[in-house]
Amino acid sequence: MPSKTQREREAEQRQAKLDRIQEQLDAGSLVIRKMTDAERVRFSKHSKRNDADRAQRSQRRRSRAAASRPLPPVPRG
Repeated sequence: MPSKTQREREAEQRQAKLDRIQEQLDAGSLVIRKMTDAERVRFSKHSKRNDADRAQRSQRRRSRAAASRPLPPVPRG
């Protein structure tokens, strides 16, 4: 039998996790509830603060990368 590809193994693992979640839901040991309005605001992906933080991190990363990687010396020959 040919071995499975990485994608097939990952799909199997994902399905096993989903099956486990379904078993827990059926048994009542796991409850999935709706988010409250406060949680929805708190964990929003598109808030003004998140956008500002992302821009600041991006700028910091660009400046740090430029400063931490000097070019190698040019051989004279």
